[in-house]
Amino acid sequence: MKKLVFILFLLPISFFAQEFSISGNVTDEDNLAISFATVLILEVASELNENSEITIVKNTITDDSGNFNIEGLLPKKYELQISFLGFNTISETFELSADKNFGTLVLSAATETLDETVIIAKRPTIKKEPGKLIFTVENTSVATGSTLDILQKTPGVVVTEGGISVKGKTPVIYMNGKRVYLSAGEVNSLLRSTDASAIKAVEVITNPSAKYDAEAGVVIDIITSRAVSIGYKGSATATYEQGVFAKYRLGTSHFYKNQWLNLFGSYTFSPRKEFKEDVNNIRFFNSPSAINTASFRQSNFNRTTRSQAHQGNIVADANLNDNHTVGINVGVFVSPNVDYQNSALSHDFNAVRQLDSTYTTASNSRHDTSNLSFNLNHTWKLSEAGANVIMNANYILYNVEKLQNVETNFFLADGSFIRDNSFYTDAFQESDIATVQLDFTVPALSGTIEAGAKYSNINTDSGLGFFDTNGTTTQLNSSLSDSFLYKELIYASYLNYSKDWEKWSLNLGLRGEQTAVEGNSIKLGLVNTQDYFELFPSLSIQHSPDDDATFGASYARSISRPRYESLNPFRYFINKNNFSDGNPNLVPAIDSKYTLSYTYKNSWFFEFYYWETENPLGELIFQNNQARVLQNQDVNLIKDFQYSFDIVYAKPILSWWYLQVVTSSFYLENEFFAAQSSQETFSNDTFGFYGQMYSGLTISEAAGITSDVTALYISNFIYGSYDYKNQFNLSASIKKNLWDNRASITVGVDDIFNTNNIPLTSRYYNQDNGYFAQPESRLFRMSFKYNFGNARLRDNNKIKTTDEGKRLN
Repeated sequence: MKKLVFILFLLPISFFAQEFSISGNVTDEDNLAISFATVLILEVASELNENSEITIVKNTITDDSGNFNIEGLLPKKYELQISFLGFNTISETFELSADKNFGTLVLSAATETLDETVIIAKRPTIKKEPGKLIFTVENTSVATGSTLDILQKTPGVVVTEGGISVKGKTPVIYMNGKRVYLSAGEVNSLLRSTDASAIKAVEVITNPSAKYDAEAGVVIDIITSRAVSIGYKGSATATYEQGVFAKYRLGTSHFYKNQWLNLFGSYTFSPRKEFKEDVNNIRFFNSPSAINTASFRQSNFNRTTRSQAHQGNIVADANLNDNHTVGINVGVFVSPNVDYQNSALSHDFNAVRQLDSTYTTASNSRHDTSNLSFNLNHTWKLSEAGANVIMNANYILYNVEKLQNVETNFFLADGSFIRDNSFYTDAFQESDIATVQLDFTVPALSGTIEAGAKYSNINTDSGLGFFDTNGTTTQLNSSLSDSFLYKELIYASYLNYSKDWEKWSLNLGLRGEQTAVEGNSIKLGLVNTQDYFELFPSLSIQHSPDDDATFGASYARSISRPRYESLNPFRYFINKNNFSDGNPNLVPAIDSKYTLSYTYKNSWFFEFYYWETENPLGELIFQNNQARVLQNQDVNLIKDFQYSFDIVYAKPILSWWYLQVVTSSFYLENEFFAAQSSQETFSNDTFGFYGQMYSGLTISEAAGITSDVTALYISNFIYGSYDYKNQFNLSASIKKNLWDNRASITVGVDDIFNTNNIPLTSRYYNQDNGYFAQPESRLFRMSFKYNFGNARLRDNNKIKTTDEGKRLN
């Protein structure tokens, strides 16, 4: 392995007028720290202008130890104001001419306090920051069902049968700032098994800083609820869903916090029975030039899936002293004995659509999946000014076993039996992932400098045994069996500088990553060896000429590496004529994104971006017209680019009506090698429109009744060679608080008109195929949540704000 040395340096920075900072600690009358208290710095009106409006200069919240620190203050007269729900607000006027520490500030309890945990009905809110959208859903009717259901309602996020996408790209999923190392399909399973009531917010980060992995061109960070008050509270939830079959979800969450310990634990059990129907059509041609039609094939595929997934988390943070905090995070996802019962009926027609033959396929498969993740973290506070060192160590153990039996019978048009074919496969995958990361933050140069390094080690051992079972004998088919060993090492370091001054905001970063990959196929020999170094700069700058307007510009470079499941050369069969396989020759894709943005009155958000990708990773469907088979393969496309103009509007229209609208007008284009055609390449492109609307109504505040309506529409979209259009989803729910707001019940219907599923088609040259996947998308859902336990303080549930964006109310 090459030795990696990064020499990173800051660009020259202009110097401004001298600035000072203030700090302090907030406690209650029992000397217990108050976290998440709001700290405001107000500009004091002069004696000559006493009637002028009060201006908020800076704001922050206290940390878990009750500490606060505000920098970048010019020498003048200010008012300090500190508030927290359930306590009396305090204020103090001061003249700032040097750094000032207020020491301990004590908040006294208000006359009316809450003695037990209650549910406060809220509406989901959007908060827009540079390169980030925060969708807060805690205690709203949106937070019902699964976490995947929340993502379907998150602005800018598209959830399809194939996975999750943001601006046409596959995002990297994080949970509480920790990366989830799973494939797209496995991520869907995990999120479908995670109860929505435990989710506080979803952060959609389209311009991550240099602190994030270079692979994180787009990030979805799912933030779970945590206790922010002294005491214990818990909740129990039950969800019933009805589509073709019934589905259930039972969950419980528990929170405990004292002066030095913060605990969170959750468990979800999800027994499900699901139905999916596919309709596939292929038009075969006599020649690569696609002049004459040879035949047609139509297949109807049904799948019934039974699963019982278990998902749990334990998070513990302990304050060892004023300067040291350690944390442990354990996640468990176990999905045993997932049973797939598949059946398919295919008809082959000649060129004039006369029935030629039929064949039936019956297959059953069983999957056993487990994912265990462990995180150990340590935060060392170096100074009251905000300097700290954070260490994170992660270990993930992932295992999956897949058994599949497939039997196909072939018949003539008159029903006469021709022959049969049967086989079974036995596959496994074991992955060990270890990462160590060190992050350093220090206030400097009137801003903040972040620097860090990360080491990642991924080892995967997978195998596939293919056995022919025709007749009475079972024989190993060595040509379709293989073992694949994959190892990936990444050494990374980064430097990031951020600064807020007057009406400007700057974030400048540079990340370097050295990557070594080795993939070894036992059957093919050494098939993939890569060793490369890449730099990933990022830049974001904003200017606010007044309180109403903010202009911004950003640039970021990122990488998308092929995952091990895409690199292994195994072939997985639906039947003998339809299969998918990996590609050991995949190379990384490099993304470059340019963005211009404008924000008006923190309610209108406009963004124009251009995004181009070299060697983009994707999946392509190729039909072999001679062999009459369909192959799904992971490939590198030649190029991929898009540009878009996005608008987000979020604001209370009336006191009882909150509205948010997201639109995106875009152009997409890609180019790829036409492997089964006489022409060398093909370009696929489209103009399209994406629209999403959320409407929240307070029907009766006194009775605790609220309702939500969510609508989604996509006019045109492309994925590889596939085109689809006119996707529409309308969902609605109503929520009622019960028992003095200690419980709530939510009833709703997803995809009311059953229009979320749409057909996909691939038509170019001598390729003409498509499918219409129809999983259960129209679902009736009923969810019940009960909160219990006592808390000495009521949760404030506030998050940090910045000068660039504030929470919308």
